[in-house]
Amino acid sequence: MIRKSVLMSAVALGAVSAPAFAESSETAQPVEVIRVTTQFREQSLAEVPVNVTAFDAELIDRLDIRNLEDMAAFTPGLVVQEQSPNNTGYSLRGITTDSGDTYAESRVAIFQDGISITRSRGSYVELFDVERIEVAKGPQPTLFGRGALIGGINLIQNKAEDEFSASAYGAIGNYEQREIGGHVNYGLGEGLGLRLAGVHRSRDGHIDNLLGGTLQGRDVSAVRAVFSARLDNGFSFDLIGNYQEDNGPGTSFKSGIIAPPGGDTSPYTPAALFTFPGFENDQGLGLDRTVWGVTALAEYPLGDAWTLSSITGYREFDSVEVFDPIGAGLGFINIAEDARGRQTSQEFRLTYDAGARVAAVLGGTWFYESGTQRIPLIVNEGVAQAFFVSTGAFGDPALVAGALGVPVSAITDLASPFGFSIAALSGGMGFVPLGTYREEASNSGRTEAVDLFGEITLRATDRLSFTAGLRYTDEDKRTSGYGNNIGGANRVTFAPFLILPGTPNGTTQSADASFGDFTWRLVASYQLSDSLNTWVSYARGRRPDVLALDTGSPTFFSTAPAEIVDSYEAGAFLTLDRGTVSGSVFYSEYENFQSSVFDPFTGQFGPSNAGEATQYGLELQGNYAVTDAVQVFATYAYNMATFNDTSGGQPQALAGNRFRYAPEHAASIGVRAELFSNNAGTLSFLPAYSWQSHIFFDNNNQEFAGVRQDAYGLLRARLRFDAASDRWYGEVFGSNLTDEDYLIDAGNTGAAFGLPTFIAGSPRTYGVRLGVNF
Repeated sequence: MIRKSVLMSAVALGAVSAPAFAESSETAQPVEVIRVTTQFREQSLAEVPVNVTAFDAELIDRLDIRNLEDMAAFTPGLVVQEQSPNNTGYSLRGITTDSGDTYAESRVAIFQDGISITRSRGSYVELFDVERIEVAKGPQPTLFGRGALIGGINLIQNKAEDEFSASAYGAIGNYEQREIGGHVNYGLGEGLGLRLAGVHRSRDGHIDNLLGGTLQGRDVSAVRAVFSARLDNGFSFDLIGNYQEDNGPGTSFKSGIIAPPGGDTSPYTPAALFTFPGFENDQGLGLDRTVWGVTALAEYPLGDAWTLSSITGYREFDSVEVFDPIGAGLGFINIAEDARGRQTSQEFRLTYDAGARVAAVLGGTWFYESGTQRIPLIVNEGVAQAFFVSTGAFGDPALVAGALGVPVSAITDLASPFGFSIAALSGGMGFVPLGTYREEASNSGRTEAVDLFGEITLRATDRLSFTAGLRYTDEDKRTSGYGNNIGGANRVTFAPFLILPGTPNGTTQSADASFGDFTWRLVASYQLSDSLNTWVSYARGRRPDVLALDTGSPTFFSTAPAEIVDSYEAGAFLTLDRGTVSGSVFYSEYENFQSSVFDPFTGQFGPSNAGEATQYGLELQGNYAVTDAVQVFATYAYNMATFNDTSGGQPQALAGNRFRYAPEHAASIGVRAELFSNNAGTLSFLPAYSWQSHIFFDNNNQEFAGVRQDAYGLLRARLRFDAASDRWYGEVFGSNLTDEDYLIDAGNTGAAFGLPTFIAGSPRTYGVRLGVNF
């Protein structure tokens, strides 16, 4: 049945596209295929034996891609889930990266001009003045290196040119949307240029907070400066500086169990989120984050075939986010995350491409990063006591009964999960309000890694080529952490620690470890005709070993072994007179798959070895000009990723379960239709629709209290007028035009207390935008 579903879906997409593909025009110009640098050299996308979804500036504009979530909606196999810019999950083919722990390792690599920005709290960046986006699916051990277990995303920013240009745009819309941005490019002489670009975007939250303000809004400012040099001897140099600030309101953790006063449990209605006075210097709910970095790119030709490249990067982030993980106006608990990180990297590559029979790359990378994650929390002990009694969550009822001077039965008889009420949680259990209690835990991680890699492509004939790549990674890691109460033992359970894990007397514990291993890929590519290129590949991917803080271990640390994937894939790229069609089928087997187990202390999912898992699927995408005035972009993805029924050490509860954030089916379509074009200008209609089948928010596939998202689709559209002079444009735009209700996350920290919370996706938004070009 599953294979039949894949086949029928592929046939259905072909049936929709077939009439358009059959149409041809004697006057039609050959389609321009996007050129990419996925294999460290500039190639037509049609030549690359990797499943790549690429967006050039024209397609980014056509689909109105303004952030990573927008981009993911039109990338088969990719889901980007943004609770806030500080807490974003990336799921590629059902494999998710979203942990904020400093020692965690990623599966989906994020790069900005070749520099890794994968660390979770610094990975979400605004998209503006972008040249191209490349998303490579499947293990990319040679090309992307560490952290690219299942693929990588590379964001290529515009570089400076040696001539003057400038642009500016502004927008307003509902929910107090405000946007302003643009660029200025100065020519400094032949081959020299300086480019400045920036953007500010803000929007009130779409969920009202009954205790003040709104939730799920945006407030971001980002700027970039680029100096570029292109000399006559072929030497090129780019110095890029990026800076971004995020100051959005709080995340809407709406309780699905307890309604706020005068409200209900719907995720789409007002919530009641609380902050304790004085907590984290009175920052209040929401995010305060800065991310900045400097990148230097240099290329120098060594003759006609050899090129030496250098990629140097330094990057820092600093973020504090405060949230109420329970909601419902209880004044129960606040948690904050204070995350800081910095990284430095240097890569050298020597590439050879004579355009004949051999192309090769040889390189090495040095990578260093360090970071800290501090988790402070504050609890109302009176509310916590009533809650813990109501749910039977005490660790030792006898200890609590003795401390309170009541029989043990007074505690155990009250244990009735979800049988509590607002009155009970407000002190109705008869216990005396006890004030507040504080705890704090922290983890820090340091990684120094050296990679050596090489890849060679041999062109056996004009149509047949073979590629082999190998990478060796050596890593030295240090993990530290502590847990401590502030002011002594709590008065809820009367134990030293109430929620966070503790260390003896709050002392910092540390451990060191070293790891190393090989990864590789093998590819055969055959060009069946001038318009059809096919390929097959086998790749070994690796998610590095994790040295994790584990207060349940006698040593306070544990090692999660490297996650290994063996992936087999076959794909094709078809170039038509008026468009392109590409896609692949894939099959992957995982060892030591680190399942996502919810960690209530950080509000994140932490690793737990789930043994073996299997994944297979199909991805298709096409871009076609139906007529000179109508262009269509469409994608489809089928993905089945499950935990195996039997594997060493795997919790049987996960056997047969689907991966989280992994829709079985997903599809999208975007259109650009010119309604008229004359001497005044061109009026275009640009609708786009994306759809996905249901997903689970955790690997347990829980559906308790609605902790899952059913199938849904989102419609966006623009009506745009471009002046014939290209000097200005104006447009009316809208997103989620059908006002679809959908969730971007569910469960969260509240699930650890038996009180799952829900985060609603954006409702209908709309506005107008004006832009000028100079």
